[in-house]
Amino acid sequence: MADLVPQLKKTLPAIVQDAGAAAEERVIEFFTAEIRNPNTREAYARAVRRFFRWGNKRQLHLSDIEPVHVAAYVEEDDRAPATIKQNLAALRRLFDHLVTGQVLEANPAEPVRSPKLNTDGGKTPALTTEEARELLDSIVADRQDLPQLRDRAIIGVMTYTFARVSAVTGLDVGDYFQAGHRWKIRLHEKGGQRRTVPVHHKAKEYLDAYIDEAGIQEEREAPLFRSLRGRTGRLTGNRLQPDNVLHMVKRRAEDAGFDPSQVSCHTFRATGITTYLENDGDLETAQHIAGHASANTTRIYDHRGDHVEQEEIERVRI
Repeated sequence: MADLVPQLKKTLPAIVQDAGAAAEERVIEFFTAEIRNPNTREAYARAVRRFFRWGNKRQLHLSDIEPVHVAAYVEEDDRAPATIKQNLAALRRLFDHLVTGQVLEANPAEPVRSPKLNTDGGKTPALTTEEARELLDSIVADRQDLPQLRDRAIIGVMTYTFARVSAVTGLDVGDYFQAGHRWKIRLHEKGGQRRTVPVHHKAKEYLDAYIDEAGIQEEREAPLFRSLRGRTGRLTGNRLQPDNVLHMVKRRAEDAGFDPSQVSCHTFRATGITTYLENDGDLETAQHIAGHASANTTRIYDHRGDHVEQEEIERVRI
């Protein structure tokens, strides 16, 4: 961490340097003391540098930046809505830190509304493959203790099985089992329905790491995902509840640099289904894995239409 401070000083945007020593120190403090996760730090640094380059081209000083400037920046940004939201979240947090440090009087990013993440495909936002990988990797970037391994396993199961959070929290240790050479998960869905799905190799990796660290392999009738005991980081005997998972998901999303208001447990269901269909998966099979009664319901989680490659747009040769 000590080596990071000189590095940050060398890369501070011109707008920050021009604002004086107090602004420089507060920005460095933000990226060292406030943002501890290296992946989050890198993502936030990219977002901040990009915005300040934009402001520098318009000859803005740090104290000159107002909501209208941030709004104009967002309006001109032609990247994916999820990326814009992530960048805006980074700016909000940095400016908040500058306000509490009395460098700025008000947060110019606070009033600016994020772009809508969803389209006609439904109200459940989905992450891209790269964003989902970034989030999962960020959870264990600093350390791989039991809390980190548990949270990664929960998000991994939701993503790779398309499961509802209630089904994931309802899992017992014995619901993750070996059948022949394969591993499967038995999900208890709403309405008393049960469905068994094969375990993706990445989900198996996450589950095995968590179960081994927790030492619960033989507790077949006990809850798989449990709450943690205070600061010890060890498991209680209590089953984790969906509300607890939602709070965890938003905290992990924010730590990874995403706008937590745009990430929920259902995000991973949508992400898994969309990625499956992007890789030539069959809609009816996705319906079966997700436990939907109708393929129309599965289509709500299909966000393939959100992402159009630049090469496709260039086919409009006028």
